[in-house]
Amino acid sequence: MKSIKFLTTLILLAATALISKAADEAIKLGTEFPIVANAGTGPAKNVTALGNLVYSIGEGSLQIVDISNAKKPQILGKLSGLGAVRQIEVRDGVAYITSRQDGLFIVEVKDPAKPKLLNHYDTVEFATGIALSGNILFVACRNYGVELIDVSDPAKPSHISLVRTGEAQSVVARDGYLYVGVWATSELVVVDFKNPWQPEITAKLPLDGYGDGVDIAGEYVYVATGHHSRETPRKKPGDPGFGKGHGLEVFKITDPAKPIFVSRIKFPALYEIGNDMWEVTISNGHAFVADTWNGMIIVNIADPEHLQIVGHCKAPNKGEKKNFIGGLAVNKDHVLLAGGYTDLHVVAVPDLAIEAEQEQDKSPLLDVSNPKAVATRDGWRIYQPGGQVYGVDFLSDDQAVVACGSAGVHIVKLWPKIELVAVLITEGFATDVSVSNDRIFVAESAGGLSIWENEKRSEFKRVGRFKIRGKAVRQVETPDSGNRVMIQAGANQFYILDVSDPAKPRQIFEDKRHGLLYGDQMMRGLVEDRYAAVFWHVTGTYWYDFKANPAPVFSGDNFGERTGSSNGSIAFGNKTLITLRGGYVMIDRSERRPAKELKIYPIGKSRSNPGVPNISGNRLYTANRSSGLITITDFSDPKNPKMIEQFETPGNPTRIGISKGRVVIPDGYHGLMVQGE
Repeated sequence: MKSIKFLTTLILLAATALISKAADEAIKLGTEFPIVANAGTGPAKNVTALGNLVYSIGEGSLQIVDISNAKKPQILGKLSGLGAVRQIEVRDGVAYITSRQDGLFIVEVKDPAKPKLLNHYDTVEFATGIALSGNILFVACRNYGVELIDVSDPAKPSHISLVRTGEAQSVVARDGYLYVGVWATSELVVVDFKNPWQPEITAKLPLDGYGDGVDIAGEYVYVATGHHSRETPRKKPGDPGFGKGHGLEVFKITDPAKPIFVSRIKFPALYEIGNDMWEVTISNGHAFVADTWNGMIIVNIADPEHLQIVGHCKAPNKGEKKNFIGGLAVNKDHVLLAGGYTDLHVVAVPDLAIEAEQEQDKSPLLDVSNPKAVATRDGWRIYQPGGQVYGVDFLSDDQAVVACGSAGVHIVKLWPKIELVAVLITEGFATDVSVSNDRIFVAESAGGLSIWENEKRSEFKRVGRFKIRGKAVRQVETPDSGNRVMIQAGANQFYILDVSDPAKPRQIFEDKRHGLLYGDQMMRGLVEDRYAAVFWHVTGTYWYDFKANPAPVFSGDNFGERTGSSNGSIAFGNKTLITLRGGYVMIDRSERRPAKELKIYPIGKSRSNPGVPNISGNRLYTANRSSGLITITDFSDPKNPKMIEQFETPGNPTRIGISKGRVVIPDGYHGLMVQGE
């Protein structure tokens, strides 16, 4: 089987190479501009420039480089410990750095030699794109849309709102409008944020490639695209749209709320999974596009209706390893290229570039004294801890343990009214909790896993901690109330720990598959009272013999269906219930058929992903953190589910908790929603 998969991979790569070669021959890339210097930063993911100072991020670090002599760059200062860095914006001596699963870092850079951390902010989801307008920071949060953050005081950022645009990658803002490059749906999405508390989508415009980088110049918006075009089919090499999404698209914004398509130009076709990002910067009548594995491509945009490629530069390979460009910045007669595996490269482009001018931006003023009222539903109460509510478990019928992000862990009494009992101070963001035998297990992000014991009803003591160097722990499960726990760490790794001695937790199993672990992707409970499960968003669900001795092992079972990163699974007797495609399947570990051949039991009225499931009594509860959709289903007959209620929350709900027959919903920055007595 492995040899067949390997052969298939070789065929796919060969076909992709042929497509790229043919496309290179068909598309003239103009002058090849030379790299004239390397900054010595090491691998770089993104870069921005202000005057003679360049701010480069890569491998968890920010480096500030003086390029007053472009051929002899000089590193002035460095700050490490910034996680999985992705994009950067700098203004007024402050750098704002998105860091995917590690959130947002805000760094003071007034003294280039001594950058210092001002704040580590807990973003709603994987922090990817970034833009500034006035005192509002916009963070593209991958699948969840764009988060608006108040940075009036950069040292004390606070959540304003979230607009659900789809899979947001990059953003740019001007005059109260936000332009978002959306990935899998291949769209440019426009958002009116003149009321930042209630941003509204005004347009969704199709792109002929996966959307990413966005820039504005004058009356035009420019969007960099990649991967596949809208032509179908496009799943395999040789298909009409395969790899042909790469290019640049232009829209006119005479009416900023409803741009009009003007033109597009195509780059060489390419499909290279991983480090798939595209960025565009406009300067001096040219679009400078970072097209990852294709390198930098320069387009003359003097006539937006008739675009012309005039030059390019390939990122140098690292030995035999192919290289990509993560981003770029324009500075006078040079372009700075972030070489993903190599360095920050300086490219000479005489007479083509000048330092990109900042567009005049009439940003709406954020009136922080008059925030949007907290929305709730009749019969519900809201508890707002000051952080993002990720998860809930219970010490007793009326006492909840709540993971509150940057606010740590709160122990609260739920009824007859919500009362704070205690606060557990965490080293990192508290992103999940699980209670087992009066012990509280906390996923503390960068703080690892912490273990607490309940000495008295209102007094708790930390008795143990487990850290994985360089990886944030995002989820924890205690499936058998025993001496083993499961954690999810980093972007895609799964671990099982022995906690029989809570003071010395130790790793006894580790696995990593192709795809990401966005959040709540470990199964609740054990099937057959023995097997745990985890699903990766690309390669599907894997089962593990959780109780095997001396250590757990992979069972050899894999249901290779993409179930959607907002969904989840739960043990149901000897079967695994997995939510997907508007409903759920109930399968054995031995199931290998694709979902289209299985019976999918519908949940609610929506055909979208139901979300993460929980079962209590004869009811099934699902919560979709991306869309806010909550569905409560009569589960008396699992093969004939009947919807009881369906609604959307204002926040980002995670797995629902049930206590005393009442619903408790962790709803992100909206707070903890508690159904009244």
